[in-house]
Amino acid sequence: MNEQGYKDWRVVQSVELGASAEQVWEVIGGFYTIHKWHPDITELDVISDQTDTRQLRRLLTFPGQPKAIEELVMMDNENHHYRYKWHWGEWGQEIHKYYSDLRVFDVKGGTCIVQWVATFYYKEDAISDFYQRGFDELLKLFPMVKESANAI
Repeated sequence: MNEQGYKDWRVVQSVELGASAEQVWEVIGGFYTIHKWHPDITELDVISDQTDTRQLRRLLTFPGQPKAIEELVMMDNENHHYRYKWHWGEWGQEIHKYYSDLRVFDVKGGTCIVQWVATFYYKEDAISDFYQRGFDELLKLFPMVKESANAI
């Protein structure tokens, strides 16, 4: 495999949503539920031999893309955070050392911030557009409420 032009990437993206961290975590906090809110994932399957291994893995189907298996590295529901990595599939054979963190932080006024961070080794940014499409969908589910100014 030719790794000429590869470099280490760290992508950090975030979005503010019009709901509490707890409300948003109920939607995005399940390792096996990303297909329910991310428009790019058309199908998610639990690996058939899942009970034969201690690792928790998910098989993702993306339109026009090869399937990928990701593995849960850490889950912290109390702090609204999980970490996962690429485990198997054509995508990760080119994009090396992919790790991702998904977190939700409460913000004053009943809003929250979702932060998605990835580290990987590749020629170019291979994840920002995917994260943004997920955030766009979350903004539809949890829009920010605009306060109106009342003139007296």
